[in-house]
Amino acid sequence: MRLLFVTPELAPYSRVTPTGDTCAALPKALRGRGHEVTVVSPLYGSIDPGARGLGRRLKKITAELDGKTYPFALYDARTAAGVDLMFLGQEELFAGCDGPPTGAPEEADVRRFAAFTEAVLDLIAKDEQGFDAIQCFDWPTALLPTQLRAAQRSGTDVELPTVLAFGDVDARGQADGATERAHGLSHGLLEAGVRDASRLTTISASYAAAIAEPGAGPLAGTLAERARDLSGITGGIDVAVWNPATDAALETRYDPMDLSGKLRCKAAMQREVGFPVRDDIPLVAVLGPLDASSGLDALARIAARLMRNDVQILVVAEGGYDPDLADVLEEHAERWPDRLSVDAEAERADVHRALSAADLVLVPPKAPAGSAGALRAQRYGALPIAPRVGALADTVVDCDAKLASGSGFLFAPPAGADEDGEVLGALQRAIAAYADTDGFERIRAHVLAADHGWDRAAYLYERLYEQLTRD
Repeated sequence: MRLLFVTPELAPYSRVTPTGDTCAALPKALRGRGHEVTVVSPLYGSIDPGARGLGRRLKKITAELDGKTYPFALYDARTAAGVDLMFLGQEELFAGCDGPPTGAPEEADVRRFAAFTEAVLDLIAKDEQGFDAIQCFDWPTALLPTQLRAAQRSGTDVELPTVLAFGDVDARGQADGATERAHGLSHGLLEAGVRDASRLTTISASYAAAIAEPGAGPLAGTLAERARDLSGITGGIDVAVWNPATDAALETRYDPMDLSGKLRCKAAMQREVGFPVRDDIPLVAVLGPLDASSGLDALARIAARLMRNDVQILVVAEGGYDPDLADVLEEHAERWPDRLSVDAEAERADVHRALSAADLVLVPPKAPAGSAGALRAQRYGALPIAPRVGALADTVVDCDAKLASGSGFLFAPPAGADEDGEVLGALQRAIAAYADTDGFERIRAHVLAADHGWDRAAYLYERLYEQLTRD
């Protein structure tokens, strides 16, 4: 099949949420299954075509929005795995953006992506080979199924099945502006795709069920009506990028058959940050944006109680940080320099090294519902401590008290007065579990041997596309 992926973000060019990772890894897995995949995304101002090896094409792509014509420049490339990439640039709309909005969008954001999807529609119409199915992601591209349906009703030859994937139903792309009103949308752009896409997918089976329950949100009714067309497909991680057996960033590489390298990675990290080199206590890596939006501000509030335990804590800010929160945590680190370290200026290699050294990994309490943080931890032989939300609830099995089963430690997502207590309780439970050496190592061996890749998800998407092309 020939597939077109339309996404607002793409790792490593413009990744801001787990969608960016998905749109890099899933096309690669589908290409490995013999399909021809093209990924199209905006060319943001932060993407340098020359530095990224992108070639400019002469094909003219335009978008019509509110009586105005927007010309788009087309750039392309091909990945080592054989996935074709296309970037659509528009000076007025995208040159001043570093990526898609990470919070509530403004009307300018909604208009920007409405124009982008109009440009993609023009790209599809001018494609000579034709696509078998279109895969869209999240609210920024959710208008495309609606636009394709409108084109079909107008008598054009464009008849394509569409699949809309979304990781967070609360990110609806709502700015209460003219664009939404023009399409009859009262709850944002995501509503358009939920209404008009041929099929819908989200991050896990449990999340798919939860968001369609009565009272779950403004889109719950529409999602319930489309329950037969809604699938929960849990993704994976790119096992070529996240692989302790080949990871060049590590002190020593290792695999499930020989964990001696992981012990050396832990000892090297302990020496680097000034911790005593000890294997009899757990090293907990805390990875994620160091700010209130991630929920990691809870760490500052529970630090004094947490440090009563015999534990080492390595905080690595992944994806930015709040300077005030970093200052508070660094003050705590000065109080416990042999057991608490804070790296607010971390780079990607530091995240890999932290995973290789860690026995346990705290996934941010307010992690995105589609977070792959638990899978990354397991891939590197660390047990995740994670909120029971979204895909995390389906990829982590809570360990029992005897460590006879499980793959990590789950806690209730932040809500109410005792949200800090939930995080602290899960941390303490995980720290206590480490003292059971045999049980902990048995669980570690289990998660290391698990399948963390995208092959299963790619197979399920493949079946979905095949079904749509037969209908």
